[in-house]
Amino acid sequence: MENLKILRLENSNQIQIPLCKFCYGRNFSKKRMSLVKYSVSISIVKTSIKVCYICRNFFLGTLPSVVNKILTSEMFGSTNCIPTIDIGTRIPFLFYENEDYIRSMFQIKGTTGIKTQINLLIREKIRKNKKCLIDHLNPELKFDVVIEYDLSFSVNCKAKEIYLLGRYVKLGRGIAQKDRNWIKKDSQTFRKLIDEKEKSIEQSIRKSVWSEYNPEDMKITWTGSEDKYSLVLGSGRPFFVKVINPKIKGSDEQKVLEEDVELHFRKIGYNQIDYYGKYRILVTVYVKLDEKVRNISHFQSRMQKLGGEVTFRVKNRKTTRNIYFVKLVNAVEDRLELLLDMDNGIPIKQFVGGNEPIEPCLSNILETKCECIYFDINDVILNK
Repeated sequence: MENLKILRLENSNQIQIPLCKFCYGRNFSKKRMSLVKYSVSISIVKTSIKVCYICRNFFLGTLPSVVNKILTSEMFGSTNCIPTIDIGTRIPFLFYENEDYIRSMFQIKGTTGIKTQINLLIREKIRKNKKCLIDHLNPELKFDVVIEYDLSFSVNCKAKEIYLLGRYVKLGRGIAQKDRNWIKKDSQTFRKLIDEKEKSIEQSIRKSVWSEYNPEDMKITWTGSEDKYSLVLGSGRPFFVKVINPKIKGSDEQKVLEEDVELHFRKIGYNQIDYYGKYRILVTVYVKLDEKVRNISHFQSRMQKLGGEVTFRVKNRKTTRNIYFVKLVNAVEDRLELLLDMDNGIPIKQFVGGNEPIEPCLSNILETKCECIYFDINDVILNK
């Protein structure tokens, strides 16, 4: 009974415990409670005048402010349709402690807890005002409300992640795929770095996604890479962007044109990533030989052995891909130009030179040392 000394009435052997209508109803509305094991008389007083023993008047004073903060969030204004939402709260331990004290005193069991009631009330008010649906598993907007001991609070909103299927077309040489010098701080710092560093596909992607979605962060997943001096033509090489906590919903499809670079973005579901990550490429490979070409027909006949499975190791794991056809396009002195239709993922420079284990490789097949000068991706063919 030590916690309730401050509630003892003057000149009386009675203790009164003031509760707001919410805390009273949650704990005492079902049936009349009686207390007989204590030597003093204890009464529960439902009042809006005194400070509620359990919630410190959170329901009457702070909860409306929390609701208003959520309703006026810029995240609601940024959506083009009514979103699905979820709302969670963290409340002071004092709320649990005081409610448990009352419940143990009166042996109250099986009733709704204070946190559950807070969540239900906030969710219902937001749902009615915004005409949105509650989704606990996969909401478009998730609000986290943190209540402090002094009843001050903060509201943090996170939007559902967006997944983008991107494609890039590279029409000029000398453009790297990745920007290895980039360090994330914020969008302003990133834009400043863009002006200072050499052009890359990654810079163009990040600049476009930030402009369209204003996210907290993003994660780019590449499906392959090419040399800095390689072209990427046709429909472009696919990549994926996970847009984390976007502040703007953005368009479902987007096309970005820059000097020597074209970007195409389209929203997809997470379960579609595996499908678009598997594709074939039609690639032109430029090869330098250790000797001049004297018998083209001999080279052409030996190249027939390059079709079929290609086996190599990635991170100590055996990997197999396929080459569907190989064509000798041109041969001038010690240079070859080859056209190949192959699965994405075959290390082309390794396939040509054989400096690392790969079977077959062009150097072995032609029985002369070969070096890949560069290669161009002519088109990307999705697997059916």
